[in-house]
Amino acid sequence: MSEEREPLVIAEQGHFFTGIQRRESPFGESVTGTHVEYQVPQSVTRGQLVLVHGGGGQALDMLTTPDGREGWSTLFLRHGFAVYTVDRPGLGRSPYHPALWGGEMGPPAGYAGFVATFAGPAPEGFPPHTQWPGSGDSADPALETFLAWQEPFGGGSLERAHEDMRDGATGLLDRIGPSVLLTHSMGGGFGWLAASERRSQVKAIVAVEPAGPPYTTIPGIGHFAHGLTSLPLTFGPEEPEGKLGGLPVAVVSAESSGFGPSCGATAEFLRRCGADVTELRLGELGIHGNGHAMMLEKNNAEVAAAITEWVTSAVTGSSDPISLISTN
Repeated sequence: MSEEREPLVIAEQGHFFTGIQRRESPFGESVTGTHVEYQVPQSVTRGQLVLVHGGGGQALDMLTTPDGREGWSTLFLRHGFAVYTVDRPGLGRSPYHPALWGGEMGPPAGYAGFVATFAGPAPEGFPPHTQWPGSGDSADPALETFLAWQEPFGGGSLERAHEDMRDGATGLLDRIGPSVLLTHSMGGGFGWLAASERRSQVKAIVAVEPAGPPYTTIPGIGHFAHGLTSLPLTFGPEEPEGKLGGLPVAVVSAESSGFGPSCGATAEFLRRCGADVTELRLGELGIHGNGHAMMLEKNNAEVAAAITEWVTSAVTGSSDPISLISTN
């Protein structure tokens, strides 16, 4: 651990569920919901930040790194945010059961797909992927740990997944009030649905390589029939559809992941929906070698600092550079 790192004083912490829904199954009446863990630092200088994981991950994606360093939740606490970390419904501490979700559970996560998506070399023609905290092969303990906390996609529909994200997002914002939302990959729908249903409670959205491009179909998962989600939104790109009224949105992309073109299309879609969009291309900021899971990588503190600086500028209009503290 770095001797330069200051102790982190937590004033309040806890857990709760939101977006709870009663479900009928052959076993009787049960409930599903969205688990939220929160921590509030002694001094909150930048407001509230909600972290939403992607894919088949869980809140652990934001809480730590697979090689044991501080995760984004702790780094953003150090930046002065009160941090709320979500387990999306059916994942992590928002548990899945096929009788409540419908369909069969998907296959377990395996090395082949995860090496290619998260830890392997960059796609052909992209800069080298150098920031994964390990060798990226089957002997890599960091990849082994990351794989251990992955969960299969549930057998339910994308529409159902987005309905549950919507319920969790609206319930959370109704409880905690105006917040910045940071989403990753398949968690992107949480932010877009929150902006649709609770625009006044969403101060800004940081979409880290969100699922896309608009109107895409992801094999085995579903169709984004309404642009960025499978559900209708209160905003859209065409007239006379509703607009986002200048909502600050950062679309963050890493230079070595191959998501850049999709992120660019999502950014343009959001501009047409009335958002004030910034494309944070890490390579252009001098942050090199990152893949899709940048919150887990060796320079996760550097990426978090760039995000905090954007949030501070977008929400308050001020500039407040972050001093990087080593977490090695």
